[in-house]
Amino acid sequence: MAQAYAALHSYWIGYAIPAQYSATVPSGILAPEGRWLARCPSDNLPTLAIADIALDTTDQDIHGALRYAKPWRQKARAELSEPPGTRRCPKQDSDRLLRGVRPP
Repeated sequence: MAQAYAALHSYWIGYAIPAQYSATVPSGILAPEGRWLARCPSDNLPTLAIADIALDTTDQDIHGALRYAKPWRQKARAELSEPPGTRRCPKQDSDRLLRGVRPP
């Protein structure tokens, strides 16, 4: 189920359950495409899952999340921190373009 959520919504998941249930579904770390990056053993013993993610990777699962999702989130956060009234509405820009007027 966690793999499906990671793949459908393109986000990282740290999946953790109590050690005594690890034989059923071990804990681990999922990439945005739903692939397990690190997984704990299913031996009912407490364990840590650690994933080392290189920012210059060419791995498709990680590359897309670092190159496309992260810049989008940074832009959204920056717009949220702007003072009220200084942000332009994208709908207004598209309406102006439909009328042939370029946005300022």
